[in-house]
Amino acid sequence: MTVTYEQAREIVRAHFEPGWTHGTFCLDDRTIGQNEEFYVFNVGAREFIVDGDESYAVVGGVSIVFKEDGRIGSRPSAVIANDPSIRSRPNPNPTLEL
Repeated sequence: MTVTYEQAREIVRAHFEPGWTHGTFCLDDRTIGQNEEFYVFNVGAREFIVDGDESYAVVGGVSIVFKEDGRIGSRPSAVIANDPSIRSRPNPNPTLEL
């Protein structure tokens, strides 16, 4: 089963949002990041992602969803930032409302 971007986005939302306690849950889907293996998601507090309040910054990995089977994983942000296989493009249908 190959997972679409929309399915992967909902997998991330269902995994993180119910138990989110650090500010207001936010999945920033204004861009779609991906490579052949996985989708990349920017998950965090809206207070940080949208408003820029650094007290809500979360240190840790970047959330990913494997295309092959929908598993959630994580990669260090430096690895994602320096991975030349990851492509980003504007999302024509983002759910994040500013």
